[in-house]
Amino acid sequence: MELIYPINFVGHDEWMYSGYDPRLSQGEVISRDGEIIGAWRVVGYDPDDEYSTGQFEFMAIGEDTVKFTEGFSMLDVRMSRGFALSTLTRTIREWYEANNTEIS
Repeated sequence: MELIYPINFVGHDEWMYSGYDPRLSQGEVISRDGEIIGAWRVVGYDPDDEYSTGQFEFMAIGEDTVKFTEGFSMLDVRMSRGFALSTLTRTIREWYEANNTEIS
C-alpha cells in the first residue's frame, strides 16, 4: 500500500468494496512515513442496510480504549460516511502532530 496521505486507514477500501463485510471492518492506521500509530474499526452498523448508522473508532497504539470516534448516519452514502472518515482523520492527524512536533 502506498502511503500517500498524512494519515492512512489500511484496509478501508477493501472493507468498502466488499459491501461492508464486518470481517474487514478494521485495520491499522499508519502515518505517511510508515509509523503504525493505531487501529481503526467500524462498529454499530448493519452491512445489509445501506442506510444503517454506524461509527468509526480509533485506538492509539498501546492503548486498550477508544481514543476518538466519529459517527455516520448512512453507511452507503459517501457524503455521510466519507465526511465522518474525513473528520476522524483530521482529529487523528492533529493529535498525532501535536504529539510528534518534529513532523508538523
